[in-house]
Amino acid sequence: MPSLRTFRVEFDRPGATFTPGELVTGNVIVDLAREKSIRALKLSIKGEANVSWERTRSTKDSQGRRHTQVDHFRASEQYFNLTYYLFGNTTDNREVRMPEGFHKYPFNFSLPYNIPCSFEHANGHIRYTAKAVIDRPWRFDHECKIAFTVVSSYDLNAHIQQCLGVDDEANESFCCFCCFDMGSIKTRIRIPTMGFVPGQSIETIVNLNNTSSIDVTKICVKLERSLEFHAKTPYKTTKTDKAVGKAEQSMGPFDPNAEVVTRLQVPPIPPSQLEYCSIIDQKYTLRITIHVSGMHCSITKTYPILIGTIPLRSIISVPYTQTVLQPTAPIMQYDDDPPPPMPTSPDYAPPNLPYPGPQPIGFVSANQPSTSANQWDIPPPSYEECMQRADSIKDQDESNYVHGANEPFAPRYPVFNFPTPYPPGK
Repeated sequence: MPSLRTFRVEFDRPGATFTPGELVTGNVIVDLAREKSIRALKLSIKGEANVSWERTRSTKDSQGRRHTQVDHFRASEQYFNLTYYLFGNTTDNREVRMPEGFHKYPFNFSLPYNIPCSFEHANGHIRYTAKAVIDRPWRFDHECKIAFTVVSSYDLNAHIQQCLGVDDEANESFCCFCCFDMGSIKTRIRIPTMGFVPGQSIETIVNLNNTSSIDVTKICVKLERSLEFHAKTPYKTTKTDKAVGKAEQSMGPFDPNAEVVTRLQVPPIPPSQLEYCSIIDQKYTLRITIHVSGMHCSITKTYPILIGTIPLRSIISVPYTQTVLQPTAPIMQYDDDPPPPMPTSPDYAPPNLPYPGPQPIGFVSANQPSTSANQWDIPPPSYEECMQRADSIKDQDESNYVHGANEPFAPRYPVFNFPTPYPPGK
């Protein structure tokens, strides 16, 4: 019968979602059926970004024969890598006896303040993990691993000029066989603001002035995400990826002078501009397409938008702060000052600085306030899983026997519960 009945890492905060600079607390749970001889129980906390993809190309050898070659592109950067000893140590190679029974080994550590937001994609990720190891002499170690979410603050109010609304026009003339005039469609597109947070609805107003014999069949609004992954090995190159995050459509045909209002709710997605990450870039675009009947081309307009974690002040109102639902994300509270960060291992090295910023990466003191979206009496958001998830959190150098490493993981992003300003469909 195995002596190890339970071995896992637990965070004190449900959902395990944190902001840079926060103090993270939890426990390593160990349940032994009998006493075990070990060198140490240690906990490693790591934050890193990785990108990787493959590209197939055809080559010719000296005899003119064709071969298929696969290039593996990749890059990585590390934000911190810390090791804490919770029981025993490996410095003097001595063994200690871990008693039988159920045990909780508490831990706490402070996150650096200038680290990027958690992010998952098939071609790259920004990931934060905690791995506990029972170091056993002359035997395979026991290992378990868990991922947690870091949500960096992206305040839309600091980018107010990029959030200004849109009042745009588009005109399209139609003809048959390049000579017969079939009239034109004039459209006016209005978007009150271009800065949003998850949970907020993107409202688009399309006014039609259709003097043609062509019908407008539907109007589609799409939230699109554009990604760039920057590899450094075997040489510098960039891979782009575009995808639709969410779409809404209004079906026609419409009256010649119709006003069509579409509301697209922003899903749980990471904020624009993955700050402090130099190998992954992210942007969002709103695409509005006016489809017409027949073989005629649609009318398409695209506009850059910002997704943040702190909403614009202009949308915060007293009724909102009073009627919003209770958040599902708990707020850490302490009766006294929180405990100081745990001492690091003897082989601890300072975190790398992957992003050229105004201040070096570092750790906050235990009593320094953490970054918070709860400003101006904004009710705290709930945290919901992103649609994009990792197949697993297993690293390439890890075995298949790391408990939890093969579990899928989806980051959790803040979602605000805004009241619906209009009845559905109005």
